[in-house]
Amino acid sequence: MTKPLENLSILVTRTRRQSGSFAKMLRERGARVFEVPTIEIRPLDPEPLDSALARLGSYDWLFFTSVNAVDIFFGRYQARANPSSLPRICCIGPATADRVRSFGAAVALLPGVYQAEGILDEFSSLHAGDLRGLRILLPRAQVAREILPRQLAERGARVDLIPVYETVVPTESRTMLDRILDESTPDLVTFTSSSTVRNFMAIAEERGDLGRVRCAVIGPITADMARDAGLEIVCMAKNSTIPDLVDAIVDYARSLEAAE
Repeated sequence: MTKPLENLSILVTRTRRQSGSFAKMLRERGARVFEVPTIEIRPLDPEPLDSALARLGSYDWLFFTSVNAVDIFFGRYQARANPSSLPRICCIGPATADRVRSFGAAVALLPGVYQAEGILDEFSSLHAGDLRGLRILLPRAQVAREILPRQLAERGARVDLIPVYETVVPTESRTMLDRILDESTPDLVTFTSSSTVRNFMAIAEERGDLGRVRCAVIGPITADMARDAGLEIVCMAKNSTIPDLVDAIVDYARSLEAAE
């Protein structure tokens, strides 16, 4: 039986740890997959997070906007001798929520729109539009969108924003990418966050042949970053999840076949 992606070569740019399941889904559908991690997660000084954990009982909510933040938070939380009870937890998307549950914690709010704007709307509605006095702990990447903490604060919440990791370019990725692009340009380059776009451009833009690159992106924020970088977007996930991105790539491949 013909597989829907058997005529496509696809470059996956997620972290080495996170790319495996995504690449497997693409290969199962017939794609030739290259894995070049453009980001590496590097934990930051844990002292600010440890300080927040020491007063965890004072928070009303704990917000997670990435799986990486979940892993680092619970690594420090579970290492404490007598950890405080967790506040209510809000997650930006299903993958982040699943990771929280894998640590045995409950998720109180998972918005229907998997980005900061979705959290703001549903969280505000949950509190009847009045966020005054709420204390929120937000562990996240060092570089991230400011819309969520800014608008929560504007609506009266007190947000403790704790950078717990940074994203850096893996040292071997430039050589890996050059080797692939010297042979041929993949039919699709996939981007699952703004950081993957930013770091891909940092290691590839000097080549001067990126006009041939077609992109599949996980959502509108990543799409905006790719467009600003001058990349061509040919498909985007309906919802900001890996399964939805795979479905979008399959739909794109079928549209190519129909056009032939």
